This record gives sequence, structure tokens and C-alpha cells, in this order.
Amino acid sequence: MKFDYLFTMDNPGNVYRYGDLLDMATEQIVFLDEAGFGTLWQGEHHFGGEGYEINPNPVLAGAYAAGITKNLRLGTGAVTPPFWHPLRLAEDLALLDQFSKGRLDVGVARGIQPREATNFNLAGDRRDEEKNWRFFLEQLDIIKKAWTQEGFTHEGEFYRFPHPGVKDSATWYPRNPLWRDENDEYVGMSIIPKPYQKPYPSMWNLLDKTPGFKRSAEERMNVITWLRSREGLREVMDVYQEALSETLGRPALRGEGVSLMRMVYVAETDEQAHREARQPIEQLYNYVGGVRPRDMFANPGEKLTDEEQTGSWWDFLYPREHLFIGSPETVRAQIEHLNSEYGVDRVVLWSWIPGLTQEQVMRSNTLFADEVMPHFGRECLPAVTPAMPENFGPLTGD
Repeated sequence: MKFDYLFTMDNPGNVYRYGDLLDMATEQIVFLDEAGFGTLWQGEHHFGGEGYEINPNPVLAGAYAAGITKNLRLGTGAVTPPFWHPLRLAEDLALLDQFSKGRLDVGVARGIQPREATNFNLAGDRRDEEKNWRFFLEQLDIIKKAWTQEGFTHEGEFYRFPHPGVKDSATWYPRNPLWRDENDEYVGMSIIPKPYQKPYPSMWNLLDKTPGFKRSAEERMNVITWLRSREGLREVMDVYQEALSETLGRPALRGEGVSLMRMVYVAETDEQAHREARQPIEQLYNYVGGVRPRDMFANPGEKLTDEEQTGSWWDFLYPREHLFIGSPETVRAQIEHLNSEYGVDRVVLWSWIPGLTQEQVMRSNTLFADEVMPHFGRECLPAVTPAMPENFGPLTGD
């Protein structure tokens, strides 16, 4: 199995200086690299005055992590294309892949908080789901073209590249017909650098709603899911596997292309782990529930009672297998069940839970690395690899 790790950079009430958070992050990153974790996923969120999810730039944060690690893969988990210009994002991600000598995994998401999208780009506002999807997919198309094609052009619903009627400023340079026509008009685009990995890094979509799993498989994208309960995971695994089989033209393996994120906290005993993590879980999910209704964490078709809708988050989440919290033996058994029942062999740990001390987080990470990870082999299903888009030019400019 492969074990990854998520950073969201939480600081409820902003009690720590941001520099202190970065010191904590650095200690954890160095440990993860030395302990043999797979990918460090760093998220993107904005305007978090409450102190939750306060990393605004996973690309820049990934560049920092690249400089203090040797083997740890660097994931944007997730970067939100609707909040970026697609050409700038393509350049920045390619540069990070070059910095790290091919250690980049690109996780993307469509955004979830209206206060973010409405202040960056209204086309990305998820209150219009279909428009958001069209915008998101067009941006991904542009990014892939930029990574793989010399002299690319694009004309879509939201973007047109290059802008028509513009004379090329580099007319002194010998004319490349991919970029400049006989009238010196700029007719094709190229970004430098291209990604280190060819044709480009593995792509991961962070999502939880069933239709998105089908679309992701059709786009040859891997998926990371979080909100799905035990039975909810079974539902989307079936949808994804069927759609991926069609896309690949072969039977997709159970669990192929899928990673599951879970809250993970390990202590010496179940009692200690529950006692230390219960209140931090309640605190975090009180925030999470502000943008994600509790029904999203329920089993498919489950009708929640009033008590389940408003009661303890811990009591609601634990029996639905959202929390991998306990002794090393308990957490190991939960992961074994996940693997045998659903075929999932990639797990993303969310262990830096706000409300836990740095000492508790590091102790949990150490117990997990020493007493859980060795029980599982290091082999796992490969990520779904990118497809080279048809009619794209040679991979140059790297």
C-alpha cells in the first residue's frame, strides 16, 4: 500500500504566528520524507479568517517542500484551477515538476466555498454546477495543451489563445510557423518549461459526488475522495471502475486510480486516542459542516434523524468508518478491511488535526510509521497515467 499525507494548515482562532505553523510543517515534512511516505498533498484555500485551511498556494508550498526533501512526492491537494489563469498555472506546475526532478502529482478541484470563487472568477462559482464543470474542464484542456504541444491554439467557451490580431514582438527572430504567420501575427503559443515528467504528471481530481467519478474516469484522471462513508465508497468505486474500463479499453482493476483520505490519529491505546482526538474532531467538523452538509457523510439513501443531523460529529462519523483513530492494532485493522473489501491501496492521512499539539501529531505519525506501515507492502496499483492528446506536437522546450 501507499500512504500519503495531507496538509491543510489549520490555526483556529489564529493563536499561532504563521511562521510558527511553517516550523511545525517543516518538522513534519522532514519526518514524512525520512519515514517513507508517498505524496505530501497540500491544499488551496483563501480568505480563511477563522484560521482553517490557510494555505493559499500549494504550488509555492510544494516548491518549499521540494527543497527540504529527497524522496517525498509533492502533491497539489488540491490546486483550484477556477481561481487561476490556466496558462500561469501550467507554467507554475511545470516549473515545480522541474525543480523536484519529476516528483509532482497534480491534484485539482473545482472549489467549494462561494466566498472564494465569487472573488476570483464568477465562472467558477459552484452554485452553477454545470457551468463550473465546463469552466474547470476547459481549463484542464488548456493546461494539458500547454504542457504537450508547441504552437498550441485554443478556442472555447471561456478562453481563446492566442488573442487574435496581435503582431509577434519577436519579429527579429527567425520565423517559426507554429508561432508566427507570414504577416508576423502571433498564431500559436508555447510555454517553457514543459513538465519534467512526460507527457505530464499524474492528474488527481479531489471530489465526492458520484457524477464526478464518472467524468474523472472519462478524462483519465485519478481520484481522491474523502466524504464517502463505508457504503458510499462502494457506490463510487463501482461507477469509477466501470467508466475507467471503458476509457482504458481494458478491465480496470478494483481500486485502480482511487485514493481514500481519512482522519488518522494513533496513540498507544484506543482509549487514549479517542480521548485526545475526540474534541479536535468535533471542533474541525463543526467548521467542515458549514460548507458540507452532514448528509454528504452518510450512507447512500440513509435518512438521518434530527439527532444525527445535530448531535456529536464523533458519534456520527465513527460508525460510518470516517475516522481511523485508535491504537496501532485498531488502525491497522481498519486499513486491512479497507483494502480487502474495496481494493483501495492508497490512503491519504489527515493527521495534523487542529486542536492536537505538535507533540501529539508527531507521536501519532511516528507510531503509524513504526507500527502500521511495516505491516503493509510498499507495492500498490500504479496511478492512471495521462494520455497524450491527439494531434499534439512533439514534447520540446523542457
